[in-house]
Amino acid sequence: MSTEQQLAAVVSAANALTNVVTGKIGEIDKALTDARAKYDEQLSSLNSRLPRLAVTKNFHMEPDTTGKLIDGWYVHSEVTATKVRTITQQAQSAGRPDADVEFMRQVEADVREQFPGFDIRAAGYWRNQVNVWQMKWSENKSMTWLAFPTSIDTGRLSGTTPVPLNNCMTMGAFVRVNEGTIEGAWATGNTKGKWRWCSVLHMPDNFFANYMHVHPVRGSATGTVEVMLAGACTGVVTRPTEWGTLLGLG
Repeated sequence: MSTEQQLAAVVSAANALTNVVTGKIGEIDKALTDARAKYDEQLSSLNSRLPRLAVTKNFHMEPDTTGKLIDGWYVHSEVTATKVRTITQQAQSAGRPDADVEFMRQVEADVREQFPGFDIRAAGYWRNQVNVWQMKWSENKSMTWLAFPTSIDTGRLSGTTPVPLNNCMTMGAFVRVNEGTIEGAWATGNTKGKWRWCSVLHMPDNFFANYMHVHPVRGSATGTVEVMLAGACTGVVTRPTEWGTLLGLG
């Protein structure tokens, strides 16, 4: 066999080996992709099976007896909270005003920019009525927190206002920032001028008896925001369709 023939044979063998290796790499990549997809599916299934129980009070933000404050909430002294809308749990066919239906459709349209296909059931029946609050401030001179719901065990033996940080917990709300800036807690992921479903997942930390007040921080001297369905629950919530109501025990 001539040198040229030997070289041709080597090249042919190398090409054949390359094709085999490439094929095996493709098989490995596909196996890894399939395994990851199966893992993600199982994780999503597990997350949806974890209990979602309210760990803060008054998820639907009902006013107190005066009608001027959010029951079970603390609002910073520099912030004025005003209830701007109450939307009945009754369907449109049972009396929900058209203006409220259109309002919820606007919320839905904005949130669909985050979550395509989101359905807020603007004309349908809900478990509870929904209250929309405006929070406004014209100074920001002291501690910069905005407002927070108290822990579900506030007022009970061993209960207190902040929530413990030794469990898996989702904080969230529907928020529209009209002026100024806020960040953190149930306002995480807000966008100025648009309704957004804001949320953040907190995993258990390793600090003894640690806690937090579930409040965003004001980042501007003045501001106006609208908020509804704000609070925290146990477990993992990743879609706004699962944030319409929460069960609170006790």
